Amino acid sequence: MHYQVEDIAAFDYPGEGDSGIVATVKFIYDDHNQNIYVNVRIPHDKESSLSVIEQLLFEQAKKQLKELVSKI
Repeated sequence: MHYQVEDIAAFDYPGEGDSGIVATVKFIYDDHNQNIYVNVRIPHDKESSLSVIEQLLFEQAKKQLKELVSKI
């Protein structure tokens, strides 16, 4: 199984004190006929590189999937 981080966007609403990074993580099955998309949000970190942010988004997506599966 492979994954791809897509649609990365940072947001910052200073008046509301809200900021973060959102993205979609796509889990791709080996046969390419089935995919799972997970929308994730992590805290905004202006000091991190894109590769670090992608890794954090991937880890958050895995965490969200584990939580979902445990509820089924």
